Amino acid sequence: MSLRGVSLVIVVLAACAIPVAAQEKLGDLVAQGGYDWLMGRWVATTDQGEKVEFRYDWAMDKYIVVADTIMGNFKYHGIIMLSPNSYEPMGFGADNRGGLWKGTWSEDPAGLVNRIEHTSPDGQVRKGDIVHSRVDADTMAVAIYAVDSSGTRSSEPWTKQTYKRQTTPVTTVASAAEQSGGSSDYQTLGDLIAQGGYGWLIGKWVASKDDRTYQLEHTPILDKHAALVNVKIGEFQYCGMITYAPASQEIGQIGVDNRSRIWKGTWEQGDEGAVYKVDVAKPDGATQKIQIVYIKGDNDTLKTKEYAVEDGKATLRDELTFKRQKP
Repeated sequence: MSLRGVSLVIVVLAACAIPVAAQEKLGDLVAQGGYDWLMGRWVATTDQGEKVEFRYDWAMDKYIVVADTIMGNFKYHGIIMLSPNSYEPMGFGADNRGGLWKGTWSEDPAGLVNRIEHTSPDGQVRKGDIVHSRVDADTMAVAIYAVDSSGTRSSEPWTKQTYKRQTTPVTTVASAAEQSGGSSDYQTLGDLIAQGGYGWLIGKWVASKDDRTYQLEHTPILDKHAALVNVKIGEFQYCGMITYAPASQEIGQIGVDNRSRIWKGTWEQGDEGAVYKVDVAKPDGATQKIQIVYIKGDNDTLKTKEYAVEDGKATLRDELTFKRQKP
C-alpha cells in the first residue's frame, strides 16, 4: 500500500560522514568521451513557431547532470548519473503531466543517444531514442525516434530539430516552488501531500549531532507532480527526486550521492509516521537496506528514526531532530 500523504524528505545517515575512496564521476566520463559540448542551454523553434528548450547543467561537483526540457506548457526535470555497477550513464525524471521517465545514455554512429522509457499516468509505457548530434560549437541536431517492443529504432525520426546554444541565463524548471496543480484528472504528488497534511515539511531543515550538521531541502517542482530533495553533511552531498505513479499508486524516490551510490526506494504509512524504505546500491555491487521513519514534532520540528534492515529485521540505529530554517 502506497503512502497517501508523503513528506518531501530524504534519509540522512550518520554513516554518510565516513570518508570513502574516490569514485569516478560522470564528469570524468563525459570529458573522456568529448561530450562537454552538450552542456548548457539549447533552443529550437518548431515549424509551428513553438520554442523548445533543452538545458543540461552540472551539479554536485560533476557527479550528476540536471536536465530540463520546456516546450510550451510542457515541463520536464531529471537527473543523469553513473550506474554504480556498470558505470554507464542513466537517468530518471518526471514531467508536469504526470509522466515518469527513465533511460540510458550511449554512443551511436548517429550521435549521443538517450534511450528513454515513458510511463503515462494510466500506466502506458512508450519507448524512444533521442539522438544528439554536434554540428558545431554552437549548433546541435536532435532527432527523436520511436522504438518498438524488440528495442529496434524506427528508420525515420518522428521529429528532428536544429538547436542553437543560448548564453542568456533563464529561470530553470526547478528554480522555485510551484503553487499550481490539482487540476488534472489524476492525483498528483502535491494532491497526496495536501490530503495527508504533510505540506509543512516543505522547506529547509537543519539537525546537529556529534559535531555534524545535517542540511535538508525539499522543493516541489513541475506543478507539484514531483519534489526535489537535496542533502548536505560536510562534504557529503545527495540529490534526489520524489515522484508518484497514479497507475500503481506508488510513491517512489530515487537519487544519487557524491560517493557513486544510487538510492532507490518507496514510501509507506507507518504507525509513527511516514516510512521511507530504501535500497542503497554501492559501487562494489553490495546493497544496503534502510528504513527511515519521519515523525512530526511541531510545525518547526521533524524527528527521524533510522533503522538498518537485515534478513527482514529492522534495528534502530540512529535518531535525529531537525529544526525548520526560516527563509
